[in-house]
Amino acid sequence: MTNVSDKAREDAIAEEAAGWVARLGSHDATDADRRRFEFWKIQDPAHAAAFEEMSSLWGDLAAVPKTVAPRRRRMVGGGIAALLLLMGCLGIIASETGLIARYRSDFYTPVGVIQRIDLDDGSVVTLNTDSAIKVRYGQTERRIVVLRGEAFFDVTPNPARPFVVSGDETQAIALGTHYAVRVGERDEVMVEEGHVAVTAGSQRAVLETGGTAHLGADGRLTTGSGDVDDLTSWRSGKLVFSGRPLGEVLGQIGRYQRGRIMVLDDQASQLRVSGVFAVTDLDQAFAALQESLPIRIIRVSDWITLVRSR
Repeated sequence: MTNVSDKAREDAIAEEAAGWVARLGSHDATDADRRRFEFWKIQDPAHAAAFEEMSSLWGDLAAVPKTVAPRRRRMVGGGIAALLLLMGCLGIIASETGLIARYRSDFYTPVGVIQRIDLDDGSVVTLNTDSAIKVRYGQTERRIVVLRGEAFFDVTPNPARPFVVSGDETQAIALGTHYAVRVGERDEVMVEEGHVAVTAGSQRAVLETGGTAHLGADGRLTTGSGDVDDLTSWRSGKLVFSGRPLGEVLGQIGRYQRGRIMVLDDQASQLRVSGVFAVTDLDQAFAALQESLPIRIIRVSDWITLVRSR
């Protein structure tokens, strides 16, 4: 697991606490959920403090009056509309920042963290930064749902219980293998070793070692090949690029920090990048890009980084 800054750690704890408030307050919370929560709470005093703060905030929202006197209907109606608008905005923010996925997940990683998870059947999942999965093991299949981000799977074969990974619109069925699944703007599957059957609706493709597949904006399942070791180099804390557009490179680097990286002109976005960058030292990555390319990188704040041609 990579190290994160104190601020990132505080943010991560706050997000975890909010997730526990939502999970424990839901009708389908289980005894296992409560046991996991108690274990999480005693791990660090900051966990209990964050949970108490989030519970208080949740209670304040729940205490908003639901009925009003007729003479105040117009004023309160406007207040309710404003509240609904605010809650709608909060919903969008929660979705964009991954809070919703984390509430639904069994395992997730905060921004900047990479984590290995050992599953009950001996299979191993490695979660990339800002990723979330659900584990749904049954008697006839072992299913993992990738809710957000990217995960790499080292699968223990079991013909009686196929290993299935679901993305937003695809399924990847392992035939005893090592492969990665990424969700986001499009579902993507990358096979490091073995065979994977990928389906999307009525479309189906079987990928071999080095094979890739992605679902395009037109809904078509497209297959190809690539250096999967490089594509999944994040597992060792590095990002490897060979002749990739700067815009794409910054998109990948940006997953390991909070905030947004904005490229201000197409000329800069299309510059080609080759190099190896450590996900634990993004300042060094930005410095290397600025030295090797005709660009200027401006850190406006912790949340905004601007990139433009020199």
